[in-house]
Amino acid sequence: MEIPKDVLRVWNKYDLPENVRKHCMKVAEIALRIAERIRNNGYDVDLNAVKKGALLHDLGRAITHAPFEHFILSGELIRNDGFDEKIAKIAERHFSAGVTEEEARRLGLRVVKNFMPESIEEKIVCYADKVTRGDEEISFEEFLRRLDELEREHPETAWFTKKTRERILRIKEELERLAGKL
Repeated sequence: MEIPKDVLRVWNKYDLPENVRKHCMKVAEIALRIAERIRNNGYDVDLNAVKKGALLHDLGRAITHAPFEHFILSGELIRNDGFDEKIAKIAERHFSAGVTEEEARRLGLRVVKNFMPESIEEKIVCYADKVTRGDEEISFEEFLRRLDELEREHPETAWFTKKTRERILRIKEELERLAGKL
């Protein structure tokens, strides 16, 4: 996959680790495959936004791997580096299957606002990230099993894991209505 110059510039600026770059490239590959199927079915999808959003969604991991921080930081870095707001929203709305403003408050996030994926591009990248572990594509069922593990490992946030499961199932259903079986 050819990496756009502006993406490569910020990857290098923040010294994004190679393993995170490979993960982002795999997410972009999967996201573009879904986006192209949706587009071929006659729906409007911004392929450039999907590609750049997927390639930059984990930019914050250049600074922190904290699960409840990296997506916020990704959005901030993307905005600060002059990318379109659409790209920033893709990055900050990819975590879990979204975070409502109330959940952000309950989770103690440093930024309390709506992080729910709304646009089709946001939903595509969010879903593609869930079926990617490292730089390998995994099945949707494997992702659901990972949620089961997280519930057992972190019972204090099981309520949020349950919300994630419900939301990602709805996102998958919506994408399948537009793209066909994923």
